[in-house]
Amino acid sequence: MRTHRLLLSSILLASVPVLALPLAAGCGDDTGTGASSAGGSGGGGGGDALLCGEGVDTTGCSVLVAPSQDDTSYVQTALIEAESGSTVCMCPGTYSFNNEIQVNTTDLTIRGIGATRDEVVLDFAGQMGGDDGLTATADGFTVENLSVKNSPGNGIVATGVDGVVFRNLKVFWDAGSSEDNGAYAVYPVSSSNVLIEDCEIVGAADAGAYVGQSTNIIVRNNDVHGNVAGIEIENSTDAEVYGNRAYDNAAGILVFALPNLDKKDGIRCDVHDNEIYENNRDNFGEPGTTVAAVPPGIGVLILAADVTHVHDNNIHDNDTVGIVVVSMETLAVLIPPGEPDPDHDPDSEDTYIYANTFTNNGTAPHEPIDLIDVVPLEDVLFDGVEKMPGSAELCLSMQPPTFRNIHGVQNIANQAEHTTDPTPHLCDKDPLPAIVLP
Repeated sequence: MRTHRLLLSSILLASVPVLALPLAAGCGDDTGTGASSAGGSGGGGGGDALLCGEGVDTTGCSVLVAPSQDDTSYVQTALIEAESGSTVCMCPGTYSFNNEIQVNTTDLTIRGIGATRDEVVLDFAGQMGGDDGLTATADGFTVENLSVKNSPGNGIVATGVDGVVFRNLKVFWDAGSSEDNGAYAVYPVSSSNVLIEDCEIVGAADAGAYVGQSTNIIVRNNDVHGNVAGIEIENSTDAEVYGNRAYDNAAGILVFALPNLDKKDGIRCDVHDNEIYENNRDNFGEPGTTVAAVPPGIGVLILAADVTHVHDNNIHDNDTVGIVVVSMETLAVLIPPGEPDPDHDPDSEDTYIYANTFTNNGTAPHEPIDLIDVVPLEDVLFDGVEKMPGSAELCLSMQPPTFRNIHGVQNIANQAEHTTDPTPHLCDKDPLPAIVLP
């Protein structure tokens, strides 16, 4: 995990006015004017609507913002001056920023009002100040129907927010899949009641859709590809991940509980009804990070998380393995362990895997899993680290997938110590309840 720092930008000038004018000029006019108050009327008609050009629906907008000669100042000022409960609407066009854009007003919505999310583009390629692209620290934050690209750090960040919605976004980098890209595209951390839906996320150098140290989470119906990890749920409680397509990443979906974080555990993540396939991209993560140690070709990776359910997914054509369940003991073989954390439980416990469809996984395992020297590898790989053998720390349904237990990472190349009989792990558990957001 990378540490996120929020820096207030000296360039964000609250003295630049948001012009409350019924403008008849089109977007990006020669005066440099970029914003207009839509008042209490919802911006549905009159001269304000012409700021965005003919045919753009401004219904429900409290404030209109259009591209200008100084997008950083105009957009930031509009967000500063917007009242709680406002919807700041962004007219179609490309906005070029030289600094981080911050949201510190409660119950604020930022909405692109193009016909598609591709028509409103927030481009941070010229950013010189701040770490990330768009950041929020106030409760009730929604951003929807627009694209964010080329942030030097993370794309869109919400820190300590209760009630955050990322909807119908595209977050990407023009460089494609590059180590120089930001770590995370969509990045809620230390937040609660989180919704990430209907987004396309491409090129993150760590995880595309990441949720860390958060509670009550839904990640659904997203298209994540070209990242190191498509979706990552880290040290979080009560998450539901469903309806997503995770493909062409190094790994499709990660469920982690890492040490040395404020929140010590990750518990009750329900991963279901996703298509997880062809996650065979070379790992381009920053060397030394946890995710950079993940071998390519993995569909689902569970690391030290508890009460993780993986079911009703279509998992296919992942070169290394369909699902792998491991402890921190195994990870320590891949990257040097950090400082010990006595408050962190290093083992994956109460994992329940059932009713998935597996096809053509494990046909070309990457190192070090290739040391097992079995092709194709079984659908589910377990490192065998349990507090008590047969304690249902790993539970496979009564109709189990193919399975391999290596009984400790020290035995990874010693097939004589492996077992492929799932019988000790056959059991049934009650399903996890669906996540409900306020």
